[in-house]
Amino acid sequence: MDGLKEKFEKFQDALTIVKNEMLDFLINKRASVHIYTHLDADGLSAGAILGKALFREKIPFQITILKQLQRESISKISKNVKSFNKFLIFTDFGSGQYLEFQNELILKENFNSFIVLDHHLPQNISNKEEINQLENIHKKTYQWHVNPYFYGIDGSLEISGAGLSYSFVKVLNEINVDLSSIAIIGAIGDIQNKGSNKSFFGINSLILEDAKKVGLIDIKNDLNFSSIKPLNEAIAYSKEINLPGLTGDVNRSLIFLKTLGILMENSNGNIKTLNELNNEEKQKISSAIIEYSSVKLDIEPSRIIEKLIINRYLLKNEEEGSELYDAAEFSNLLNACGRLNSGSLGIAIAMGDRKKSYQKSHEILLNYKKTLLKSLTWLYDNNKIQQKEYIQYFFAEDVIPETMVGTIASMLVFDNNERFDKSKPIFGLVRVEDENNYKVSARAHEKIVNKGVNLSQAIRDACDESNLDVLGGGHPPAAGTKIPLDKVDIFLENCDTTIRKQLYGK
Repeated sequence: MDGLKEKFEKFQDALTIVKNEMLDFLINKRASVHIYTHLDADGLSAGAILGKALFREKIPFQITILKQLQRESISKISKNVKSFNKFLIFTDFGSGQYLEFQNELILKENFNSFIVLDHHLPQNISNKEEINQLENIHKKTYQWHVNPYFYGIDGSLEISGAGLSYSFVKVLNEINVDLSSIAIIGAIGDIQNKGSNKSFFGINSLILEDAKKVGLIDIKNDLNFSSIKPLNEAIAYSKEINLPGLTGDVNRSLIFLKTLGILMENSNGNIKTLNELNNEEKQKISSAIIEYSSVKLDIEPSRIIEKLIINRYLLKNEEEGSELYDAAEFSNLLNACGRLNSGSLGIAIAMGDRKKSYQKSHEILLNYKKTLLKSLTWLYDNNKIQQKEYIQYFFAEDVIPETMVGTIASMLVFDNNERFDKSKPIFGLVRVEDENNYKVSARAHEKIVNKGVNLSQAIRDACDESNLDVLGGGHPPAAGTKIPLDKVDIFLENCDTTIRKQLYGK
Protein backbone atom coordinates (compact mmCIF):
# COMPACT_ATOMS: atom_id res chain seq x y z
CA MET A 1 0.00 0.00 0.00
CA ASP A 2 2.94 2.35 0.72
CA GLY A 3 4.09 2.00 -2.90
CA LEU A 4 0.59 2.78 -4.11
CA LYS A 5 0.38 5.80 -1.82
CA GLU A 6 3.59 7.25 -3.25
CA LYS A 7 2.46 6.66 -6.84
CA PHE A 8 -0.96 8.13 -6.06
CA GLU A 9 0.56 11.32 -4.62
CA LYS A 10 2.61 11.90 -7.78
CA PHE A 11 -0.47 11.17 -9.86
CA GLN A 12 -2.49 13.74 -7.88
CA ASP A 13 0.28 16.32 -8.30
CA ALA A 14 0.03 15.83 -12.06
CA LEU A 15 -3.74 16.28 -11.94
CA THR A 16 -3.31 19.49 -9.95
CA ILE A 17 -1.02 20.89 -12.65
CA VAL A 18 -3.52 20.31 -15.47
CA LYS A 19 -6.42 21.48 -13.28
CA ASN A 20 -4.66 24.81 -12.75
CA GLU A 21 -3.95 25.10 -16.48
CA MET A 22 -7.66 24.67 -17.16
CA LEU A 23 -8.83 27.13 -14.50
CA ASP A 24 -6.33 29.79 -15.59
CA PHE A 25 -7.58 29.56 -19.17
CA LEU A 26 -11.25 29.61 -18.18
CA ILE A 27 -10.82 32.64 -15.90
CA ASN A 28 -8.63 34.65 -18.28
CA LYS A 29 -10.61 33.87 -21.42
CA ARG A 30 -14.08 33.53 -19.85
CA ALA A 31 -14.27 30.35 -21.85
CA SER A 32 -16.29 27.14 -21.84
CA VAL A 33 -15.12 23.51 -21.93
CA HIS A 34 -15.50 20.97 -24.74
CA ILE A 35 -15.20 17.34 -23.58
CA TYR A 36 -14.40 14.57 -26.05
CA THR A 37 -14.93 11.01 -24.88
CA HIS A 38 -15.33 7.44 -26.10
CA LEU A 39 -18.67 5.69 -26.63
CA ASP A 40 -18.17 2.62 -24.40
CA ALA A 41 -19.33 2.35 -20.77
CA ASP A 42 -16.02 3.64 -19.44
CA GLY A 43 -15.97 6.59 -21.83
CA LEU A 44 -19.58 7.57 -21.10
CA SER A 45 -18.91 7.30 -17.36
CA ALA A 46 -15.83 9.50 -17.77
CA GLY A 47 -17.76 12.09 -19.76
CA ALA A 48 -20.63 12.11 -17.26
CA ILE A 49 -18.24 12.62 -14.31
CA LEU A 50 -16.59 15.61 -15.99
CA GLY A 51 -19.93 17.06 -17.07
CA LYS A 52 -21.45 16.79 -13.60
CA ALA A 53 -18.40 18.38 -11.95
CA LEU A 54 -18.31 21.30 -14.42
CA PHE A 55 -22.05 21.82 -13.98
CA ARG A 56 -21.51 22.17 -10.24
CA GLU A 57 -18.80 24.79 -10.86
CA LYS A 58 -21.18 26.66 -13.20
CA ILE A 59 -18.68 26.18 -16.04
CA PRO A 60 -20.43 25.90 -19.44
CA PHE A 61 -19.54 22.67 -21.21
CA GLN A 62 -20.30 20.52 -24.23
CA ILE A 63 -19.71 16.77 -24.61
CA THR A 64 -18.91 15.08 -27.93
CA ILE A 65 -18.86 11.27 -28.11
CA LEU A 66 -16.56 9.67 -30.69
CA LYS A 67 -16.35 6.09 -31.97
CA GLN A 68 -12.58 6.46 -32.16
CA LEU A 69 -10.11 9.33 -31.92
CA GLN A 70 -8.48 9.25 -35.33
CA ARG A 71 -5.91 11.51 -36.94
CA GLU A 72 -8.71 12.99 -39.05
CA SER A 73 -10.69 13.84 -35.91
CA ILE A 74 -7.77 15.68 -34.34
CA SER A 75 -7.04 17.56 -37.58
CA LYS A 76 -10.69 18.66 -37.78
CA ILE A 77 -10.69 19.79 -34.15
CA SER A 78 -7.42 21.71 -34.59
CA LYS A 79 -8.83 23.78 -37.48
CA ASN A 80 -11.52 25.21 -35.23
CA VAL A 81 -9.70 25.79 -31.94
CA LYS A 82 -8.82 29.41 -32.67
CA SER A 83 -12.35 30.40 -33.67
CA PHE A 84 -14.02 28.79 -30.63
CA ASN A 85 -13.25 30.07 -27.15
CA LYS A 86 -13.03 26.63 -25.52
CA PHE A 87 -10.76 24.58 -23.33
CA LEU A 88 -10.59 20.97 -24.55
CA ILE A 89 -10.60 17.79 -22.44
CA PHE A 90 -9.99 14.39 -24.03
CA THR A 91 -10.86 11.47 -21.78
CA ASP A 92 -10.59 7.68 -22.25
CA PHE A 93 -8.49 8.29 -25.35
CA GLY A 94 -5.71 10.63 -26.43
CA SER A 95 -2.52 8.99 -25.15
CA GLY A 96 -2.42 6.78 -28.24
CA GLN A 97 -2.56 9.97 -30.33
CA TYR A 98 -0.34 12.30 -28.28
CA LEU A 99 2.04 12.99 -31.20
CA GLU A 100 -0.93 14.16 -33.28
CA PHE A 101 -1.85 16.59 -30.49
CA GLN A 102 1.71 17.90 -30.51
CA ASN A 103 1.77 18.29 -34.28
CA GLU A 104 -1.78 19.48 -34.98
CA LEU A 105 -2.66 21.57 -31.94
CA ILE A 106 0.61 22.76 -30.39
CA LEU A 107 2.94 23.14 -33.41
CA LYS A 108 0.49 24.01 -36.20
CA GLU A 109 -2.03 26.06 -34.26
CA ASN A 110 0.08 27.22 -31.29
CA PHE A 111 -2.78 25.98 -29.08
CA ASN A 112 -2.04 24.28 -25.77
CA SER A 113 -5.28 24.89 -23.87
CA PHE A 114 -6.29 21.26 -23.62
CA ILE A 115 -5.69 18.20 -21.44
CA VAL A 116 -5.65 14.46 -22.06
CA LEU A 117 -6.86 12.11 -19.30
CA ASP A 118 -6.25 8.61 -20.63
CA HIS A 119 -5.36 5.17 -19.25
CA HIS A 120 -4.19 3.48 -22.49
CA LEU A 121 -0.54 2.96 -23.37
CA PRO A 122 0.91 6.08 -25.06
CA GLN A 123 1.62 6.13 -28.77
CA ASN A 124 4.58 3.92 -29.82
CA ILE A 125 4.83 2.32 -26.35
CA SER A 126 4.33 -1.44 -26.46
CA ASN A 127 4.27 -2.26 -22.75
CA LYS A 128 4.57 -0.75 -19.28
CA GLU A 129 8.18 -1.94 -18.91
CA GLU A 130 9.45 0.74 -21.32
CA ILE A 131 10.11 3.04 -18.37
CA ASN A 132 12.68 5.33 -20.02
CA GLN A 133 10.43 6.01 -23.01
CA LEU A 134 7.46 6.66 -20.71
CA GLU A 135 9.54 9.13 -18.70
CA ASN A 136 10.55 10.96 -21.90
CA ILE A 137 6.95 11.30 -23.02
CA HIS A 138 5.96 12.48 -19.55
CA LYS A 139 8.63 15.21 -19.52
CA LYS A 140 7.51 16.50 -22.92
CA THR A 141 3.77 16.43 -22.25
CA TYR A 142 3.20 16.78 -18.48
CA GLN A 143 1.50 20.20 -18.82
CA TRP A 144 -1.42 18.68 -20.71
CA HIS A 145 -1.15 14.90 -20.52
CA VAL A 146 -1.99 12.67 -17.53
CA ASN A 147 -1.50 8.93 -17.93
CA PRO A 148 -1.18 6.38 -15.10
CA TYR A 149 1.73 4.58 -16.78
CA PHE A 150 3.87 7.68 -16.15
CA TYR A 151 3.66 6.91 -12.42
CA GLY A 152 4.03 3.13 -12.51
CA ILE A 153 0.27 2.55 -12.39
CA ASP A 154 -1.17 -0.08 -14.76
CA GLY A 155 -3.89 1.55 -16.85
CA SER A 156 -5.32 -1.78 -17.96
CA LEU A 157 -5.95 -2.92 -14.40
CA GLU A 158 -5.58 -0.22 -11.72
CA ILE A 159 -7.55 2.71 -13.16
CA SER A 160 -9.95 3.30 -16.05
CA GLY A 161 -10.84 6.40 -18.06
CA ALA A 162 -13.69 7.09 -15.65
CA GLY A 163 -11.27 6.69 -12.73
CA LEU A 164 -8.98 9.30 -14.29
CA SER A 165 -11.88 11.72 -14.75
CA TYR A 166 -13.01 11.11 -11.19
CA SER A 167 -9.52 11.69 -9.82
CA PHE A 168 -9.35 14.95 -11.79
CA VAL A 169 -12.71 16.29 -10.56
CA LYS A 170 -11.92 15.31 -6.99
CA VAL A 171 -8.79 17.49 -7.23
CA LEU A 172 -11.03 20.19 -8.72
CA ASN A 173 -13.46 20.04 -5.79
CA GLU A 174 -13.67 17.53 -2.93
CA ILE A 175 -17.48 17.64 -3.16
CA ASN A 176 -17.17 15.44 -6.26
CA VAL A 177 -16.37 12.42 -4.09
CA ASP A 178 -19.99 11.40 -4.70
CA LEU A 179 -19.06 10.68 -8.35
CA SER A 180 -16.86 7.79 -7.20
CA SER A 181 -19.62 5.26 -7.86
CA ILE A 182 -19.75 6.28 -11.55
CA ALA A 183 -15.99 5.70 -11.75
CA ILE A 184 -16.52 2.16 -10.44
CA ILE A 185 -19.19 1.59 -13.10
CA GLY A 186 -16.66 2.67 -15.75
CA ALA A 187 -13.97 0.38 -14.33
CA ILE A 188 -16.38 -2.57 -14.43
CA GLY A 189 -17.17 -1.66 -18.04
CA ASP A 190 -13.47 -2.06 -18.84
CA ILE A 191 -13.37 -5.36 -16.88
CA GLN A 192 -10.88 -4.05 -14.35
CA ASN A 193 -12.38 -5.94 -11.39
CA LYS A 194 -10.04 -8.86 -12.01
CA GLY A 195 -8.97 -9.61 -8.45
CA SER A 196 -10.23 -12.56 -6.46
CA ASN A 197 -14.04 -12.59 -6.35
CA LYS A 198 -14.03 -9.65 -8.82
CA SER A 199 -12.25 -7.25 -6.51
CA PHE A 200 -10.28 -4.16 -7.59
CA PHE A 201 -6.60 -3.24 -7.58
CA GLY A 202 -4.63 -0.02 -7.26
CA ILE A 203 -6.35 3.33 -7.58
CA ASN A 204 -9.64 1.60 -8.37
CA SER A 205 -9.54 0.18 -4.83
CA LEU A 206 -9.03 3.70 -3.44
CA ILE A 207 -11.96 5.00 -5.49
CA LEU A 208 -14.09 2.15 -4.17
CA GLU A 209 -13.15 3.16 -0.61
CA ASP A 210 -14.36 6.70 -1.39
CA ALA A 211 -17.69 5.31 -2.60
CA LYS A 212 -18.07 3.18 0.52
CA LYS A 213 -17.16 6.04 2.88
CA VAL A 214 -19.88 8.32 1.50
CA GLY A 215 -22.43 5.51 1.60
CA LEU A 216 -22.89 5.01 -2.15
CA ILE A 217 -21.87 1.38 -2.60
CA ASP A 218 -22.53 -1.83 -0.71
CA ILE A 219 -20.42 -4.90 -1.47
CA LYS A 220 -21.88 -8.33 -0.91
CA ASN A 221 -20.89 -11.86 -1.80
CA ASP A 222 -23.17 -13.26 -4.47
CA LEU A 223 -23.43 -15.89 -7.17
CA ASN A 224 -21.64 -14.99 -10.38
CA PHE A 225 -24.72 -14.80 -12.59
CA SER A 226 -26.72 -11.89 -13.95
CA SER A 227 -28.78 -10.45 -11.13
CA ILE A 228 -31.70 -9.33 -13.31
CA LYS A 229 -32.18 -12.16 -15.85
CA PRO A 230 -34.45 -15.13 -15.06
CA LEU A 231 -32.04 -17.36 -13.15
CA ASN A 232 -32.30 -20.35 -15.48
CA GLU A 233 -31.30 -18.05 -18.37
CA ALA A 234 -28.55 -16.48 -16.29
CA ILE A 235 -27.04 -19.92 -15.62
CA ALA A 236 -27.53 -21.21 -19.16
CA TYR A 237 -25.97 -18.14 -20.79
CA SER A 238 -23.25 -17.32 -18.27
CA LYS A 239 -20.06 -16.12 -19.96
CA GLU A 240 -17.83 -17.16 -17.09
CA ILE A 241 -19.18 -20.40 -15.60
CA ASN A 242 -19.34 -23.41 -17.90
CA LEU A 243 -21.56 -26.25 -16.63
CA PRO A 244 -21.90 -28.91 -19.36
CA GLY A 245 -25.45 -30.22 -19.31
CA LEU A 246 -26.76 -26.84 -18.12
CA THR A 247 -24.85 -24.28 -20.15
CA GLY A 248 -26.83 -23.29 -23.23
CA ASP A 249 -29.98 -25.11 -22.06
CA VAL A 250 -32.54 -22.95 -20.21
CA ASN A 251 -34.95 -25.85 -19.70
CA ARG A 252 -32.40 -28.16 -18.06
CA SER A 253 -31.18 -25.25 -15.95
CA LEU A 254 -34.74 -24.65 -14.73
CA ILE A 255 -35.24 -28.35 -13.91
CA PHE A 256 -31.93 -28.31 -12.03
CA LEU A 257 -33.11 -25.35 -9.92
CA LYS A 258 -36.53 -26.85 -9.22
CA THR A 259 -35.01 -30.11 -7.96
CA LEU A 260 -33.48 -28.07 -5.13
CA GLY A 261 -36.91 -27.43 -3.68
CA ILE A 262 -36.84 -23.71 -4.47
CA LEU A 263 -40.00 -22.01 -5.70
CA MET A 264 -38.73 -20.50 -8.95
CA GLU A 265 -41.85 -18.56 -10.01
CA ASN A 266 -42.57 -15.12 -8.59
CA SER A 267 -46.03 -13.68 -7.94
CA ASN A 268 -46.35 -12.68 -11.60
CA GLY A 269 -45.66 -16.23 -12.79
CA ASN A 270 -42.22 -15.32 -14.13
CA ILE A 271 -38.99 -17.15 -13.31
CA LYS A 272 -37.25 -15.42 -10.43
CA THR A 273 -34.03 -13.47 -10.86
CA LEU A 274 -31.08 -13.76 -8.52
CA ASN A 275 -32.23 -10.50 -6.93
CA GLU A 276 -35.50 -12.14 -5.91
CA LEU A 277 -33.91 -15.03 -4.01
CA ASN A 278 -33.06 -14.95 -0.32
CA ASN A 279 -29.69 -15.93 1.14
CA GLU A 280 -30.85 -19.43 2.08
CA GLU A 281 -32.00 -20.11 -1.49
CA LYS A 282 -28.74 -18.77 -2.90
CA GLN A 283 -26.79 -21.00 -0.53
CA LYS A 284 -28.73 -24.04 -1.77
CA ILE A 285 -27.92 -23.14 -5.37
CA SER A 286 -24.27 -22.51 -4.57
CA SER A 287 -23.88 -25.87 -2.80
CA ALA A 288 -25.70 -27.69 -5.62
CA ILE A 289 -23.49 -26.17 -8.33
CA ILE A 290 -20.33 -27.02 -6.38
CA GLU A 291 -21.56 -30.61 -5.96
CA TYR A 292 -22.61 -30.82 -9.62
CA SER A 293 -19.19 -29.55 -10.75
CA SER A 294 -17.13 -31.78 -8.48
CA VAL A 295 -19.14 -35.01 -8.90
CA LYS A 296 -20.32 -34.84 -12.53
CA LEU A 297 -17.57 -32.71 -14.05
CA ASP A 298 -14.68 -33.75 -11.78
CA ILE A 299 -13.72 -30.12 -11.06
CA GLU A 300 -11.94 -29.27 -7.82
CA PRO A 301 -14.44 -27.47 -5.53
CA SER A 302 -11.93 -24.67 -4.89
CA ARG A 303 -11.73 -23.94 -8.63
CA ILE A 304 -15.47 -23.60 -9.08
CA ILE A 305 -15.87 -21.55 -5.87
CA GLU A 306 -13.29 -19.09 -7.16
CA LYS A 307 -15.50 -18.33 -10.15
CA LEU A 308 -18.88 -18.91 -8.54
CA ILE A 309 -18.73 -16.46 -5.63
CA ILE A 310 -18.06 -12.81 -6.45
CA ASN A 311 -18.25 -9.31 -5.03
CA ARG A 312 -21.39 -7.60 -6.23
CA TYR A 313 -21.30 -3.81 -6.12
CA LEU A 314 -24.72 -2.41 -5.26
CA LEU A 315 -25.57 1.28 -5.68
CA LYS A 316 -27.48 2.20 -2.55
CA ASN A 317 -29.17 5.30 -4.03
CA GLU A 318 -30.74 3.33 -6.89
CA GLU A 319 -33.98 1.36 -6.89
CA GLU A 320 -33.37 -2.21 -5.75
CA GLY A 321 -33.83 -4.70 -8.59
CA SER A 322 -33.47 -2.09 -11.36
CA GLU A 323 -30.77 -2.12 -14.06
CA LEU A 324 -29.02 0.64 -12.10
CA TYR A 325 -28.88 -1.08 -8.70
CA ASP A 326 -26.12 -3.52 -9.68
CA ALA A 327 -23.05 -1.61 -10.94
CA ALA A 328 -22.36 -4.35 -13.51
CA GLU A 329 -25.86 -4.04 -14.97
CA PHE A 330 -25.54 -0.22 -14.94
CA SER A 331 -22.35 -0.64 -16.93
CA ASN A 332 -24.13 -2.91 -19.44
CA LEU A 333 -26.83 -0.28 -19.85
CA LEU A 334 -24.29 2.44 -20.61
CA ASN A 335 -22.49 0.19 -23.08
CA ALA A 336 -25.79 -0.52 -24.84
CA CYS A 337 -26.49 3.21 -25.16
CA GLY A 338 -23.05 3.91 -26.59
CA ARG A 339 -23.00 0.99 -28.99
CA LEU A 340 -26.46 1.79 -30.38
CA ASN A 341 -25.64 5.44 -31.09
CA SER A 342 -27.42 6.78 -28.00
CA GLY A 343 -24.36 7.77 -26.01
CA SER A 344 -25.88 11.10 -24.96
CA LEU A 345 -28.69 9.14 -23.32
CA GLY A 346 -26.13 7.10 -21.37
CA ILE A 347 -24.34 10.24 -20.21
CA ALA A 348 -27.64 11.78 -19.08
CA ILE A 349 -28.42 8.64 -17.03
CA ALA A 350 -24.94 8.58 -15.49
CA MET A 351 -25.32 12.28 -14.62
CA GLY A 352 -28.53 11.49 -12.75
CA ASP A 353 -31.50 11.63 -15.13
CA ARG A 354 -33.98 9.02 -13.88
CA LYS A 355 -36.96 10.13 -15.97
CA LYS A 356 -37.08 10.31 -19.78
CA SER A 357 -33.51 9.15 -20.45
CA TYR A 358 -33.80 6.14 -18.18
CA GLN A 359 -37.18 5.17 -19.61
CA LYS A 360 -35.86 5.37 -23.18
CA SER A 361 -32.86 3.24 -22.25
CA HIS A 362 -34.99 0.14 -21.58
CA GLU A 363 -35.82 -0.21 -25.27
CA ILE A 364 -32.18 0.40 -26.21
CA LEU A 365 -31.01 -2.30 -23.81
CA LEU A 366 -33.51 -4.77 -25.26
CA ASN A 367 -32.37 -3.98 -28.83
CA TYR A 368 -28.75 -4.26 -27.75
CA LYS A 369 -29.28 -7.75 -26.33
CA LYS A 370 -31.15 -8.82 -29.49
CA THR A 371 -28.31 -7.52 -31.67
CA LEU A 372 -25.70 -9.37 -29.61
CA LEU A 373 -27.62 -12.65 -29.84
CA LYS A 374 -28.25 -12.21 -33.57
CA SER A 375 -24.58 -11.41 -34.22
CA LEU A 376 -23.18 -14.36 -32.26
CA THR A 377 -25.69 -16.78 -33.77
CA TRP A 378 -24.84 -15.55 -37.27
CA LEU A 379 -21.09 -15.94 -36.69
CA TYR A 380 -21.37 -19.50 -35.39
CA ASP A 381 -24.16 -20.84 -37.61
CA ASN A 382 -22.55 -19.53 -40.79
CA ASN A 383 -18.95 -20.39 -39.86
CA LYS A 384 -17.91 -16.77 -40.28
CA ILE A 385 -14.87 -17.03 -38.01
CA GLN A 386 -11.91 -17.67 -40.32
CA GLN A 387 -8.62 -19.19 -39.23
CA LYS A 388 -4.97 -18.47 -39.81
CA GLU A 389 -2.22 -20.35 -38.03
CA TYR A 390 -1.91 -17.94 -35.10
CA ILE A 391 -4.95 -15.65 -35.34
CA GLN A 392 -8.63 -15.89 -36.20
CA TYR A 393 -10.83 -13.18 -37.68
CA PHE A 394 -14.29 -12.31 -38.96
CA PHE A 395 -15.85 -9.70 -41.20
CA ALA A 396 -18.98 -8.02 -39.83
CA GLU A 397 -20.49 -7.68 -43.32
CA ASP A 398 -23.91 -6.01 -43.04
CA VAL A 399 -24.95 -7.94 -39.91
CA ILE A 400 -22.85 -6.59 -37.02
CA PRO A 401 -22.97 -2.80 -36.49
CA GLU A 402 -19.66 -0.93 -36.62
CA THR A 403 -19.98 0.15 -32.98
CA MET A 404 -20.45 -3.43 -31.76
CA VAL A 405 -17.62 -5.33 -33.45
CA GLY A 406 -15.33 -4.86 -30.44
CA THR A 407 -18.09 -5.98 -28.07
CA ILE A 408 -18.72 -9.11 -30.14
CA ALA A 409 -14.99 -9.87 -30.23
CA SER A 410 -14.87 -9.56 -26.43
CA MET A 411 -17.90 -11.81 -26.03
CA LEU A 412 -16.27 -14.47 -28.18
CA VAL A 413 -13.17 -14.40 -25.98
CA PHE A 414 -15.26 -14.87 -22.84
CA ASP A 415 -17.77 -17.24 -24.43
CA ASN A 416 -17.82 -20.89 -23.37
CA ASN A 417 -18.71 -22.10 -26.87
CA GLU A 418 -16.39 -24.95 -27.86
CA ARG A 419 -16.41 -23.75 -31.47
CA PHE A 420 -14.27 -20.74 -30.51
CA ASP A 421 -10.50 -21.20 -30.17
CA LYS A 422 -9.29 -19.19 -27.16
CA SER A 423 -5.68 -20.02 -27.93
CA LYS A 424 -5.71 -17.44 -30.73
CA PRO A 425 -6.58 -13.73 -30.64
CA ILE A 426 -9.68 -12.69 -32.59
CA PHE A 427 -9.76 -9.78 -35.05
CA GLY A 428 -13.14 -8.31 -35.98
CA LEU A 429 -13.34 -6.17 -39.13
CA VAL A 430 -16.16 -3.90 -40.26
CA ARG A 431 -16.30 -1.46 -43.15
CA VAL A 432 -16.55 2.12 -41.92
CA GLU A 433 -19.51 3.99 -43.34
CA ASP A 434 -18.57 6.49 -46.09
CA GLU A 435 -14.91 5.43 -45.98
CA ASN A 436 -12.72 3.01 -47.88
CA ASN A 437 -11.50 1.59 -44.58
CA TYR A 438 -12.04 -1.30 -42.23
CA LYS A 439 -12.26 -0.67 -38.52
CA VAL A 440 -10.31 -3.43 -36.71
CA SER A 441 -11.07 -4.54 -33.16
CA ALA A 442 -8.81 -7.23 -31.68
CA ARG A 443 -9.23 -9.16 -28.44
CA ALA A 444 -7.22 -11.89 -26.70
CA HIS A 445 -7.95 -14.18 -23.77
CA GLU A 446 -5.97 -13.54 -20.59
CA LYS A 447 -4.28 -16.94 -20.90
CA ILE A 448 -2.49 -16.05 -24.13
CA VAL A 449 -1.76 -12.49 -22.96
CA ASN A 450 0.09 -14.10 -20.06
CA LYS A 451 2.08 -16.09 -22.61
CA GLY A 452 3.28 -12.95 -24.38
CA VAL A 453 0.51 -11.80 -26.72
CA ASN A 454 0.32 -7.99 -26.82
CA LEU A 455 -2.35 -6.85 -29.27
CA SER A 456 -1.47 -3.17 -28.92
CA GLN A 457 2.06 -3.88 -30.12
CA ALA A 458 0.95 -6.52 -32.63
CA ILE A 459 -1.36 -4.10 -34.42
CA ARG A 460 1.29 -1.38 -34.57
CA ASP A 461 3.90 -3.85 -35.88
CA ALA A 462 1.48 -5.24 -38.46
CA CYS A 463 0.65 -1.72 -39.63
CA ASP A 464 4.36 -0.92 -40.00
CA GLU A 465 5.03 -4.16 -41.89
CA SER A 466 2.06 -3.35 -44.16
CA ASN A 467 3.40 0.18 -44.84
CA LEU A 468 0.35 1.75 -43.23
CA ASP A 469 0.69 5.19 -41.67
CA VAL A 470 -2.28 4.82 -39.33
CA LEU A 471 -2.89 5.12 -35.61
CA GLY A 472 -3.38 1.95 -33.63
CA GLY A 473 -3.05 0.67 -30.11
CA GLY A 474 -4.83 0.05 -26.82
CA HIS A 475 -3.95 -2.56 -24.20
CA PRO A 476 -2.29 -6.00 -24.56
CA PRO A 477 -5.66 -7.85 -24.44
CA ALA A 478 -7.65 -5.30 -26.46
CA ALA A 479 -6.59 -3.00 -29.27
CA GLY A 480 -7.74 -1.55 -32.57
CA THR A 481 -6.98 0.50 -35.67
CA LYS A 482 -8.33 1.46 -39.09
CA ILE A 483 -6.89 0.12 -42.36
CA PRO A 484 -7.64 0.65 -46.08
CA LEU A 485 -9.86 -1.97 -47.73
CA ASP A 486 -7.17 -3.00 -50.21
CA LYS A 487 -4.63 -3.66 -47.43
CA VAL A 488 -6.70 -6.10 -45.39
CA ASP A 489 -5.07 -9.32 -46.66
CA ILE A 490 -1.51 -8.21 -46.05
CA PHE A 491 -2.47 -6.67 -42.71
CA LEU A 492 -4.00 -9.93 -41.44
CA GLU A 493 -1.03 -11.90 -42.73
CA ASN A 494 1.31 -9.59 -40.84
CA CYS A 495 -0.85 -9.87 -37.71
CA ASP A 496 -0.49 -13.64 -37.93
CA THR A 497 3.30 -13.34 -38.27
CA THR A 498 3.54 -10.83 -35.43
CA ILE A 499 1.54 -12.99 -33.02
CA ARG A 500 3.74 -15.98 -33.91
CA LYS A 501 6.83 -13.95 -33.03
CA GLN A 502 5.29 -12.80 -29.75
CA LEU A 503 4.52 -16.37 -28.75
CA TYR A 504 7.56 -18.18 -30.11
CA GLY A 505 10.15 -15.51 -30.83
CA LYS A 506 10.55 -16.41 -34.48
